[in-house]
Amino acid sequence: MIKIIDRYIFQELIEPFLFGLGAFTAILSSSMVMFELVRAVALRGMPLVVALQIFAYRLPGIVVYIFPMATLLAALLAFSRLSHDSEIIAFRASGISLFRLIVPVLALGLMVSFVNLTFSEIVVPESNKAAKNLLIETGARYQPKLQKNVFLPELERGELKRIFYAETMKGSVLEGVIVQEFDRGRLAQIINAKEGAWQKDKNQWLFKDGTIYLIAESGEYKHLIKFKEQYISIKYSPADFYIGDRNPDEMNIGQLRDFIALKEKMGVEVTDFKIQLNMKLAIPFASLVFALLGAPLGLSSRRTSGSMGLGISIIVIFFYYIATFVSMAIGELRVIPPGASAWLPNIITGGVGFYILKAAAEK
Repeated sequence: MIKIIDRYIFQELIEPFLFGLGAFTAILSSSMVMFELVRAVALRGMPLVVALQIFAYRLPGIVVYIFPMATLLAALLAFSRLSHDSEIIAFRASGISLFRLIVPVLALGLMVSFVNLTFSEIVVPESNKAAKNLLIETGARYQPKLQKNVFLPELERGELKRIFYAETMKGSVLEGVIVQEFDRGRLAQIINAKEGAWQKDKNQWLFKDGTIYLIAESGEYKHLIKFKEQYISIKYSPADFYIGDRNPDEMNIGQLRDFIALKEKMGVEVTDFKIQLNMKLAIPFASLVFALLGAPLGLSSRRTSGSMGLGISIIVIFFYYIATFVSMAIGELRVIPPGASAWLPNIITGGVGFYILKAAAEK
């Protein structure tokens, strides 16, 4: 009997969840991305095809925030329908408590949370990097201006692998390049080059007029190799060099953790990065707390329409993100730890949802 009810409630959640995905995607994509791209096409001459590509690349970063919203709307509309048709009353008369009825809602929230986490770890960093690379190549946002003293470290499994330095950078060309390569913490090789040009078709850098110095364990030069042209495999593209430090949106949790460790060794303040690291978990698991909040919000004798449910969800989400921004600001001031700063809105939202559910169950 219970398993049948779980399947029944779960099925009630699917349709409003899909409706929420579509509705919120249309709303947020148009407000966060589309307007900017339309201006770029109209005012800066960006090709329409490029604008559509950038839109597609940026969409995954928006979807991460849409999953929790759709979960909230699904829980709210599903329980509103069940409450309006007196099915909640019938379930409770049969001895099934509200706490038991909400289990499939929480199961959906937990499932969406893990899907969202996987999506944000695998798809979002790569899509954000692809969007930035395309902007660099087209020159729509980052005009090929001169940039001096370009510095960028590369990590591998938490250890420093390379340090890149260039005196100047214009477009996708580096000048006065120095690459220091490390082996288990020891400086093993130095590459000096007059110029380095990005070869998009090979996904490599072509260094010209340079010298490779091989360093012995004693720290002395072991060999010296001069070259006219040499392809160098580096995981960074021109976009990474242009902004210096990598954006947390372009890294998964492991990469960001390694990045923070390196910055700490360099003596750089990393509070903001630590907050962003915790946000990479807190945002996906907002689906779970929104499921806990949405179900009791839908308990009413009046049925909530799709448009009204969408409006209520937007109001709830608005206050949630206001709380998130305030909490992050407090965290950046180091009043509370970075972890607490990221998770506090989820804790508050879950607490409010549990309070409403408990009050409804006691009626």
